[in-house]
Amino acid sequence: MSPSDYLRAILQREAVDSGIEAPLRRFEQRVEQLCAGWAGRHLLEIYPIGAFEKGMANRSGVGIDFVLSLSPQVPFTLHEIYESLFSALERQELSPVRRPVAAGIRFDDVLVDIIPAKRESIANDIHEIYSSRRAAPMKTNLTHHVLDAVEAGRQEEVRILKLWRDQQGLDFPSFYLELTVVAALRRRPPGELSDNVWHVLGYLAQLFVARGVLDPANANNVVSDEMTAAQKMAIARAAADTRSGIRPWSEIVT
Repeated sequence: MSPSDYLRAILQREAVDSGIEAPLRRFEQRVEQLCAGWAGRHLLEIYPIGAFEKGMANRSGVGIDFVLSLSPQVPFTLHEIYESLFSALERQELSPVRRPVAAGIRFDDVLVDIIPAKRESIANDIHEIYSSRRAAPMKTNLTHHVLDAVEAGRQEEVRILKLWRDQQGLDFPSFYLELTVVAALRRRPPGELSDNVWHVLGYLAQLFVARGVLDPANANNVVSDEMTAAQKMAIARAAADTRSGIRPWSEIVT
């Protein structure tokens, strides 16, 4: 079995159904039931987003993100909206956890992130969301993120790097990781999975810490600012350690 075949066997084991009838999509109705009363007339729509929609999710870290798209006329700040949603979920005894831009809850052992987002205008899909890491609001286009990820075509490499991250116990936000993988492989041909993953590990070890990463939907959002220098160095060291010596892929990702 070649290294790429080994990695693809892992991806097959970790495959997540994202089709129209996918089991995870049934949570949309449950999220709507939870949040419709809280949002009232300001709720425009609820839809899935994130790694699930991008084809970048793994079974071992399975979860799904839902955007609560709220009217531009909501008379509250993003921080107030975020805290209000969190409190509403607490009152329903759902034990929410604070996630970078969402309130996370569990349905049937599946992590569901609920992202309250205030639409800029009915005429576009730009939303303002609250970043708990920055303790500040930011504007972005979450649908644009999905389309960019699909167009980049780096789902395999991203999924392997997410497994590596999780197995290394690293704090590396998924959106930042996804953009980093795409940047590292910009001039690399598709299909050579093991070579591409190895190349990304080299990028992480040598170039990652110093490289700024911007939100492709809004260059004012510096995604790389989501992490401290110490957190980035931990990732670089882990990547360097992974590349040191000669070891089989079975000792790198399992």
